[in-house]
Amino acid sequence: MQSQVLLSLVVPFYNAADYLDQLLMSVETQLTAQVQLVLVCDGATDSSLAVAQRHIARSVWPECYMLLSQLNSGVSVARNLGIAHSTGRYVGFVDADDLLLPGYITQVLRVISGHQPDLIEIGFKRFNDISQLPTVKPRYLQHKAGYHQVKHVAPAVFQSNRWFPWLRIYRKAIAPDFRFEPGIGFCEDVMAIPTLYQRANTLHHLRLPLYGYREHAASASFNVSLTQQQQLQQFYTGLCRAQLYPDLPQQWRKILLLNLAYLFYSLQCGQQQDTGLTSQLRQDIKTLLLQQFFTPRFSLRKKLQLAGYLLRRNSQSAPLSY
Repeated sequence: MQSQVLLSLVVPFYNAADYLDQLLMSVETQLTAQVQLVLVCDGATDSSLAVAQRHIARSVWPECYMLLSQLNSGVSVARNLGIAHSTGRYVGFVDADDLLLPGYITQVLRVISGHQPDLIEIGFKRFNDISQLPTVKPRYLQHKAGYHQVKHVAPAVFQSNRWFPWLRIYRKAIAPDFRFEPGIGFCEDVMAIPTLYQRANTLHHLRLPLYGYREHAASASFNVSLTQQQQLQQFYTGLCRAQLYPDLPQQWRKILLLNLAYLFYSLQCGQQQDTGLTSQLRQDIKTLLLQQFFTPRFSLRKKLQLAGYLLRRNSQSAPLSY
């Protein structure tokens, strides 16, 4: 039985047998008694569960692992189950096909013990093959490392539009009810992670590449169904009308809405006709773009592309004028 667990890492997995052992080994070499790894099998039909069981049986830290299993219910439900069973003061997330880079656990525990911030942000590297990692350029959410007031740096985070759950670790006490929306398989992070910035006061940015994000064709980001687009549209509408995140600062809301609008544009590019945008949604985006066209913190290039898209696709609406 573990005592004084400072950090719980939640790892949902589904048919990840090709990558899970690599991830678990990257964690194993860094484990301490202050870390809990919560593995959640989301009804995998390959050998993923066996990989996890075999790894735990061979681990020198078997007490640091918790292995849960559920019927296939999606990544959001799997993460929520992991959160519910986590015992650490802080909670972070790891995807089953990714890697913890050297220093992740040491650096995060150092910040927890020395500063107790509400949020911890980390740097990362994108890769397709592990051999690329030494030469890949790291990426960060902040330009300045160390302690920040969330209200001062959140606009830049919203502008960057990087909502990967694994990019930050949160103090459980600030959001004991934090959950991902069940049934959402695309942009579930966009819908959930802003809660943490809304609840947090302090943030510590570790400007170190501590996480390896694997990019491959099977990633959810490359496979978006019509249903998933419609779910995102509903989120946009609720956010636009302040039915969702009613207390979110207006600057943060507008940046988030603009990024979502550009995502709609990206998803629609190359299609012969709109398959997911209603005329009301296009009108809402048009109004937002007119209001925010000359405000900072959103790319002018993206604004122009979005404006051109609306002019082409929304022939029934009045033309944009600037």
